[in-house]
Amino acid sequence: MKYKAGLTGLIAFGAVSVQVLMPVVAHANTSVEYAPTSIQVTGQSSLNPKHVVSNDPWSGKPTSWLPVYYLQQALKSIGVQTTWNGNTLDVTSTPSGWNVNVSGAPQTGTAPTGQMQFSINGNQYDFIRAPKLVAKDPASGVETTYVPVYYADLFLQQRLLMGVAWDGDTWNMATQKDISKIQITATPSTANVGQEVTISGKLLLQNGAGAPDAQLSVLGLPNTNNKTISTNLQGDFSFTTTFDKSGTYQVSVGDGKVSWHVNVTVK
Repeated sequence: MKYKAGLTGLIAFGAVSVQVLMPVVAHANTSVEYAPTSIQVTGQSSLNPKHVVSNDPWSGKPTSWLPVYYLQQALKSIGVQTTWNGNTLDVTSTPSGWNVNVSGAPQTGTAPTGQMQFSINGNQYDFIRAPKLVAKDPASGVETTYVPVYYADLFLQQRLLMGVAWDGDTWNMATQKDISKIQITATPSTANVGQEVTISGKLLLQNGAGAPDAQLSVLGLPNTNNKTISTNLQGDFSFTTTFDKSGTYQVSVGDGKVSWHVNVTVK
């Protein structure tokens, strides 16, 4: 039996798509812009806030930011309870049956000025730290804290084991019980220009078994308009590619609703 996964791989080159741009004053030494957003949870559109496009002070590249409040509301809709104290977004409870990754023993403490952190169970754990931005929420007209989607995705994916995907104006989220997981790695993760890099992984069904003979579509790879591969009987997949320019590339594999990614640094 074939599992038609219809997975799509993307490489993000740092460009951010903005449909409607309006200037806004923020507590940041940079200009920011509003753009429309749809937050979809388990395939259903639930929230339509405005997100902000502004430089990530850590990478220096444009990135998308959303008010912490709307992230909290999206998580609440699937049973994930959170609190926010101005610098820490703490997950206080998750739905019954969920597994949460708390490995790594992160240090406790308060995030430095200009930063925020994601925590679990009120321990002020900096599982993921991120820059934060203060700007007006157009819906309320008051200033609020914005979180960069990229860092929020890392926390949701790595710690809450959720499926997430951001395409520039739509933020898709899926719970642990709704998704099949995709494990993905790049070997080597740091390569020279022109050096072969192997992208490999495993497509897992909800019961943890590998999905055999699944057709995977990979788009956006360098020097390739499209690529189709199949998993083997154990659900594994692998292909090689090269990069002709230096930089950091985010290789993502997803099913149109959620995605998983790995970074490749090219010197």
